[in-house]
Amino acid sequence: MQSTRGKTPQNPLSPSDLNQMLKNHLSRSFDSFWLSGEIIELYQSAAGHHYFTLKDDQSGIKCVLFRQKQVIKLKQGEQVTLLGEITLYTPKGNLQVNAIRVVKSGAGGLEQQLLMLKQKLSAAGLFDVNRKKTIPKVVRRLGIITSPNGAALHDILDVMVQNNPLIEITIYPTQVQGTAAPPMICDALRTADEDSHDVLLLTRGGGSKEDLWAFNDEMLAYQLAQLETPVISAVGHETDESISDLVADQSCITPTAAAHLLAGDFSRLKQTLIQHQQQLNHLIRDRNRQHQQSLDQKAHQLFQQHPERTLENQHQLLKQASKELHQTITGKTAFLQNLLTLKDQHLQSQLPDVHHQQQMIHNWIHRGTQVIKQKKHNANLLLTQNIRSLNNLNPLQVLARGYSLTTDEQQKPVTDSQQVKIGDTVETRLNSGKIRAKIFERLDKDTI
Repeated sequence: MQSTRGKTPQNPLSPSDLNQMLKNHLSRSFDSFWLSGEIIELYQSAAGHHYFTLKDDQSGIKCVLFRQKQVIKLKQGEQVTLLGEITLYTPKGNLQVNAIRVVKSGAGGLEQQLLMLKQKLSAAGLFDVNRKKTIPKVVRRLGIITSPNGAALHDILDVMVQNNPLIEITIYPTQVQGTAAPPMICDALRTADEDSHDVLLLTRGGGSKEDLWAFNDEMLAYQLAQLETPVISAVGHETDESISDLVADQSCITPTAAAHLLAGDFSRLKQTLIQHQQQLNHLIRDRNRQHQQSLDQKAHQLFQQHPERTLENQHQLLKQASKELHQTITGKTAFLQNLLTLKDQHLQSQLPDVHHQQQMIHNWIHRGTQVIKQKKHNANLLLTQNIRSLNNLNPLQVLARGYSLTTDEQQKPVTDSQQVKIGDTVETRLNSGKIRAKIFERLDKDTI
C-alpha cells in the first residue's frame, strides 16, 4: 500500500523525513563521478576529516574527505580532481560530495590508472566485505608468496621463530617487481592454494610507487578473489595501499605486522594448554577417587552378604539359643527340687510317722527325678537334632559331601542354566579350593 505521508495537511512530512528521502533518492540516482576544481574554505576537524568547498569560476559545492580515504595532503587554493558520490547531510539538509579519492589535477598516469582500476574493481564487487573469508585464529600451515631474497621474508621468519615456531611454513618464491611479476605471483598463488594451507601471505617490503606497481594488477586482483584459501596482503609500508590489499581477505600495514598477526600469542596459548591439562588431571584424579570409593562400598556389601558371614551369624544365634535352653532347664530343675523339698517338709510335718506317706513321697520324688531326667534327656536330644539339622544346612558340609557352589561374575549363585550364556566366566567353590571356568556349552532343562 502506497504511503500517504506528505500528501495531505493531516499527514505531513517532517524535515528529517524529507531529508532522508532526498538522501535515498540521490544514492539511487547518481553513480560515483570525477569532479575537478579549486579547494577553498578548507577545514580539518579534530578527528582528522577534511571539509572544503570545490569551486570553479561560477559555482561551488561542499565536499568532505574522511580521514580513512585521505592519500594526499590537501592545500587551500590547490586544483584537485576527486572521485566522489553525491549525498545529503540530513541533520542540516546540506548537499555535499563525499570524496572517495583525491588527486592533484594533472597527476601522473599511474595514479590515474590506479584510481580507474579501483573504481572498476569496486563496481565488480571485489572490495566487498561480504565476499571475504575469515582468517583462522590458530594457524598451523602457512604459505608465503614473496621474493626469497627480500628483507620482508627474513623479518617474517624472525618473528615466526621467536613467537610461534610450531607453524609449518612453505615459501613460494616469485618476482615481486617489474612487468613479469604479476603472472608469476598468480602462478605462485594458484600453487599455494592447492597445498591445503590455513592461510596464504602475499607480501613484499617497501619501495616506490613504481616498485609496488605489480600489486596493482587487474589479473592479480581477480586471481586473489578466486582463491579458496584465506589471503593476507602485506605490501609496502603503512602509507602504501595496493589493489592486493583491497581485494585480499585481510591486509596488514607491514610484513612484520602480518607476521605478528599470524604468529598469535603463542605464550598465552601455551599457558592456556597447561591450565587445561592441570584441570583435566584434577578431574581424572577426582573421578578415580569416586570409583575407588564405590568399589570399596560394593566390596563391603559383598562381605556382609557372603554365605560364610550368614552361617557365622546363624551359628552365634544357635549358641545363644542353646545357652538360654540350658539356663531354662537348670532353673526349672532347681524350682522342682525346691518344690519337692517343701512338699516333703510339709508332709513330714503333717504325717511324720506314716510310712505310707513317706513311701508315696519317695515315689513322687523318684518319679519327679525321672521326669526331670527324661526332660533333660529329651532337651539334649532336641539340641543334638537341631545342631545336626543346622550342620546339614551348612553349605560347607554340603561341599564336603562332594557337592559344589557355582556363582556367576557378579558372585550370584547359579541355580539355572538360563542364568549364564556361552563365553561367560563362572566360579565353582569346592570343599577345598575354587575353580574358574568359561561356559562353552549350555544344556537347558528342555534339552536334557
